[in-house]
Amino acid sequence: MADEKIAFVGIGIMGSGMLGNVLKAGYDVTAFDLNQEALDAAVDAGATEAASSAEAAANADLVHTVVPGPPELEAAVFGDNGIAAGIRPGSVFIQHATVDPETVISVADRLKQQGVDTIDAPLLRTPKHAASGNLGFPVGAEPEVYARAKDVLATMSDTIYETGAVGTGSALKLVNNMLNITILCGAMEAITLGTKSGLKLGTMIDAFYTTPARALHFEMMPWVFENRDFSPGFYTTLGHKDIRLAVKHALNLRVPTSVSAAAYAMMAQAEASGLGRETYSSVLKLYEAAAEVTVELERDKLFEDDNV
Repeated sequence: MADEKIAFVGIGIMGSGMLGNVLKAGYDVTAFDLNQEALDAAVDAGATEAASSAEAAANADLVHTVVPGPPELEAAVFGDNGIAAGIRPGSVFIQHATVDPETVISVADRLKQQGVDTIDAPLLRTPKHAASGNLGFPVGAEPEVYARAKDVLATMSDTIYETGAVGTGSALKLVNNMLNITILCGAMEAITLGTKSGLKLGTMIDAFYTTPARALHFEMMPWVFENRDFSPGFYTTLGHKDIRLAVKHALNLRVPTSVSAAAYAMMAQAEASGLGRETYSSVLKLYEAAAEVTVELERDKLFEDDNV
């Protein structure tokens, strides 16, 4: 049994897989989630149930939060019976939400007044990687603070990027997702234009994969294009939130984002059109509606070569 006591606040689609891998490594884990069904599943996996975020944090050396964004992070830490009400001086708070650097720095500064250090470690990759223990972590923290959590983070990941001070982990997550969503929107726009021009989707994909136009979205979400299955995956509402935070952060730093701002507008429109609970690739439907075409695959598989 590992020595550190761990708390998890937020054990949804990402947090459940992360918690499972920490338990498998032999750690004593206390968990809390507003969703009782998710909490019951964590208990079934071997965690101890807490009645609140404060209770979960009270006896923990390392307190992890896995929540969607800034409002949820603020509520989990400083809301009623939040983490700040229970966490002990000398413990380490580890945040895994996708938030802007300003938010996590503010949280860290307030916790520091209670004698608590913060690690800024948002999540790269997917729920599948969370379950398999192959996440990527951009980690913003003081080296001696990161050293305290390094072994636990390693149970959930195969790649860790030491980015610098608190806030830089979130900055890397935002620029990663900004680029991801911008490339996605460009790819959906391109295949819609190609379809309107009389091209076959399979031919376009084959051509893209021999040039710099190759977009991994086709490879990572083949079911979207093979079966027009837009189930998540990564929700449109989360994609909209992430690129909005990235553009806001860029505005704060006076960095132009003309291309990403267009992608942000498309994600905002997709959510407003009722696509928020579908995968973020459902932005394709907006391009199709405007062009009055449907992008359909003319063969059984997106890739003829199984090794692609």
